[in-house]
Amino acid sequence: MVNKLIRAGCASIFGIILGCSPPADDHGHEHEPTTAQITVWTDRYEVFAEHLAPVAGRPTTFITHVTDLVSLAPRRQGMVKFVLKKGASVVEHPQAAPARDGIYLPGITFPEAGDWQLTLLIPTDGTNAAVELGTVTVHADEHSAEHAEIPEAPAGVIFLKEQQWNILSRAEPVTRRSLVERIRLPAITRAKPGHSASIVAPVAGQLLTPSGGKWPSPGDEVEAGELLALLRPSFSETAVRFAENEGEFGRAKAALEAAAVLVERTKILADRKAKSERELQEAELAWKTAKAGFDAAASMRAMYRQSPGQTGSPGITEMGGVPTLELRAPISGVIDQWNAGPGEPVAAESVVFQILASEVVWIEAHVPEAMLRRIPNDADASLPPAPGGGWKSIQNSSGRRVFTGLRVDPQTRTVPIVYELSNSDGSMLIGQALTLHVETSRIENAVAIPDSAIVEEAGNKVAFVQVSGETFEKRDLRIGIRDGNWIEVLSGVVEGERVVTQGAVAIRLASVSGVIPAHGHAH
Repeated sequence: MVNKLIRAGCASIFGIILGCSPPADDHGHEHEPTTAQITVWTDRYEVFAEHLAPVAGRPTTFITHVTDLVSLAPRRQGMVKFVLKKGASVVEHPQAAPARDGIYLPGITFPEAGDWQLTLLIPTDGTNAAVELGTVTVHADEHSAEHAEIPEAPAGVIFLKEQQWNILSRAEPVTRRSLVERIRLPAITRAKPGHSASIVAPVAGQLLTPSGGKWPSPGDEVEAGELLALLRPSFSETAVRFAENEGEFGRAKAALEAAAVLVERTKILADRKAKSERELQEAELAWKTAKAGFDAAASMRAMYRQSPGQTGSPGITEMGGVPTLELRAPISGVIDQWNAGPGEPVAAESVVFQILASEVVWIEAHVPEAMLRRIPNDADASLPPAPGGGWKSIQNSSGRRVFTGLRVDPQTRTVPIVYELSNSDGSMLIGQALTLHVETSRIENAVAIPDSAIVEEAGNKVAFVQVSGETFEKRDLRIGIRDGNWIEVLSGVVEGERVVTQGAVAIRLASVSGVIPAHGHAH
């Protein structure tokens, strides 16, 4: 869609080029030269032209600014062609190159007075991109040109093309789009259950490096079952545990033997019909229970009674004839931290290593109870863009919603909601604070602008609308729902207007500076 605005004013560059000055006195007949401005946007180019009212047969300078809306940069090289049409008359005026970056200065001569259609042809990708600059009224003489009626210039913030090019400002058409309301919730990443493990010292003792191995460091990848360290129990700890285990083993052995005798006797009596079937089953159950207790006690006894040539029980090795406990990785992952080094003593139940497997993470947020009913069961959630990336939908990233709490926290009046997401690139850290945007069931077909267009000013939200090449209007906004980086606008801008989406803060600073910029066009 092509938008066109024509306005006048000696505050333009012609006020400098032609030396605009106030009247000699209040009764003088001198007046400032009449100027006009043309602003046209296409999908590829913005053309902003300034010119005096043209007179037939005389060259008129059209100071023409050409901006590439893809790169946001001025057109720095290459020819353009101005085409004039009036009825069957066609006049072409090629301009070989810009006089300076982005600015062409053709002296266009119109053969006769009247309304001429002006088109600018810009060679682009092997074709000529046509920019229709609209109708230009050419006057028969100087007197009529001086008294030509030109529309008033739109009021607003002046921000010159050179300034726009310097910061690569962008203005985009306001559109209508379908928005899904999303609730912004503070969230935190957690390790998925089973993907985090702590290796704990079962008894007090001294840590040792495995024979022929190396001491693991943070960042090392380990496999499930991999030997990480050895623990030599302290003498007092070993003695106490040994004594306790010997007693437990003796009791378990005696209980097993007694249970075995009882089973045999009950079987004999049952064969003679002196015992019932139920009594036999009870005796057999008692034996099985005693057997389980004995097996457990025997395993512990084996761990504490290792002697040279007899090691081999799970979790047990021997160094210098002294039994040592093996500390192995329970899961595959990365050593996240270690709390003691080889040769150091550790207390019983203290954490020696921590392992994380963070290729899959859980993201947990807490929904205020009043908002919970607005979130459907299949609601997707998104994460804001990382630098150089876009919004990440959890469902579109093969993630899923894991759980929604079944009770309201009495203190915070919130309910937890948990999503699972792949983290194969390691971009999310366990414990990292995030903002989670959770879908609601509300959908609106609304006028919307990117949140980059919104500027905070004294607690209010404003945007800047480009009304001509170098003029911007500040608009107070009333906003509605948010969908990612798109914001519904209830009032302040309308569909089709061009709102500044890049560089709005710089334009706001210009609006509050109180200084009218000197025009930077040194033609």
